[in-house]
Amino acid sequence: MNAALGFLNFVSRLLPDRKPSRLFVALDADWRPEFRVAAMPSYKSHRVAGPDDPPDPVDPQMRIIIELLDAFGITTVEAEGYEAEDVIATLAERMSGPREIVTGDRDLFALVKDPDVRVLFTLRGVSELAQVDEAWIRAKYAIPGDRYYDYAVLRGDPSDGLPGVHGIGEKTASFLVAKYGSLDGILSASDVSATIRAKLRASADYLAAARKVVWMARDAPVEGGDGTLPRVPAKPEHVVALGKRYGLEASVKRVTDALAAA
Repeated sequence: MNAALGFLNFVSRLLPDRKPSRLFVALDADWRPEFRVAAMPSYKSHRVAGPDDPPDPVDPQMRIIIELLDAFGITTVEAEGYEAEDVIATLAERMSGPREIVTGDRDLFALVKDPDVRVLFTLRGVSELAQVDEAWIRAKYAIPGDRYYDYAVLRGDPSDGLPGVHGIGEKTASFLVAKYGSLDGILSASDVSATIRAKLRASADYLAAARKVVWMARDAPVEGGDGTLPRVPAKPEHVVALGKRYGLEASVKRVTDALAAA
């Protein structure tokens, strides 16, 4: 129950700390969308379970988390054929005013936009969240604060099956994005060294595909609630029953108390 326990405790701390007016929990309707696989077949291919692989131990806990969120009345949102990151990007695009994205996924740094959209990046649970704005990105990666997407395409991400441009690591990617401002600027610049230009040319197919894979949809067909936070659980008896069933009574109470205080 570590995942469910950790999630509930996280929410119980997040609510009083951030006091959100609305809260959405984004879900993966498809963790490996066809449009990304079509662009790059290697996308998350190493995570696809084989016939002899054991079941993912997190899946049952995700079902418990979703069941508890429904009982609490906390909004979950998803979009058929899209990942949670696309749902978040679409909501961030649709909404106005200050928006905070709570995540442990650096890819979402690409959504940071001063002054209204920032990422609360989990460094050590909810007890330590980096407040990522454009200045934070500039200080961390030495690139313009609104150009993390270009940097991520160049650098790649092996954990997602994105190899990056062969021979261009984090430092060179930072240098290029800082000097030329964007991936398009790099590719069109006349003073890029012959060595770098050869590497970019050799990775032209990767770059074309990675742009589609790394880009987060801003128009995903998001379905779910409106983010309204309940002051009391929507189904209080069910919340208590679930807490007892899964041995999560203390964590369930903490979330209940946090909703009342929020």
